[in-house]
Amino acid sequence: MRRTASIYSVVILCGMLLQGLWVPRSAIAEPSKLLVLPDGVHIDESFRGEQVIISAEIPKGTSAVVEIKGATHKDHLLRKGRRGGLWMSVGEVTVSGAPSVYLVMTTAGLASQPDTAFQWGYNALEKLTEFGGALPRDGAGALFKEFVKLKESEGFYGVFPDALKVSTSGESATVEGQVTLPSNIAPGNYEVSLSVLNSGKVVDRKFVQFAVDMEGLPALLSTLAHGHALLYGILAVVIAIITGFVMGVVFKSKSAR
Repeated sequence: MRRTASIYSVVILCGMLLQGLWVPRSAIAEPSKLLVLPDGVHIDESFRGEQVIISAEIPKGTSAVVEIKGATHKDHLLRKGRRGGLWMSVGEVTVSGAPSVYLVMTTAGLASQPDTAFQWGYNALEKLTEFGGALPRDGAGALFKEFVKLKESEGFYGVFPDALKVSTSGESATVEGQVTLPSNIAPGNYEVSLSVLNSGKVVDRKFVQFAVDMEGLPALLSTLAHGHALLYGILAVVIAIITGFVMGVVFKSKSAR
């Protein structure tokens, strides 16, 4: 009987020790969230692009990289070249593996660190991009640079060193940056990733998804174009006729004055 009581005492003592060591999950400090504002983008008749604010908490003394990526798909492009001293289309090039949107922001000084050169930015993107078709003689390297220039001119690509501003408080720091999504961005799901680096090494990563969708007249036209092609074609012709008629009347009245 005495032996049984001692066993119970040991069990109760172990339970008390475990209870003292156990901390409820709600009391544990959760990792800081990566915040994207707004958390969704709506394309309507007045859409002219959207400014997105991205913020997050990182440990004090670390660096950060924020990347915005769209889905990958295959692009078909016409390559220009000289023929007989004239610039003309010399063939079609296919591009696969590259995201539709690639916008990057970093904290100050990170771009000058050589050990981070191939972890993000165009150097990392080039390793994922494949070209096919009518390639130039100097290979895909020069073609990738031209592809990036095209995407940058459209507002889909951009690398912005030192664009993430840092403010410190205690042992943590807050990073915040702004980037503008172009007016011709396609509807779909986009990914925002935060990479936290310490001495050039990635020590933490966080991901957030946000959606771009259509509403109003753009959504109606998109539905007609994909689901009712004939009706969409007729509507496009009617709009073109009406627009031409209105412009003719306006310019005629001005010339009459």
